[in-house]
Amino acid sequence: MATPKWCNLCKRNVIAGKKFNWLVFILLCGLFYLPYYLFKKEKCPICNGDNFSPAKADDL
Repeated sequence: MATPKWCNLCKRNVIAGKKFNWLVFILLCGLFYLPYYLFKKEKCPICNGDNFSPAKADDL
């Protein structure tokens, strides 16, 4: 289970994650997309931001 993080843009605790894009993977044969996906930053599911702090305990 992923740990929540505080999104500084949304001002709330969220569980950040990455989304795998199968269409780009198939079109590029995975050669270029897999390394990109491995180094891609996790994003906020609400605002798509990547500016995180440790989770705030009052919202858990």
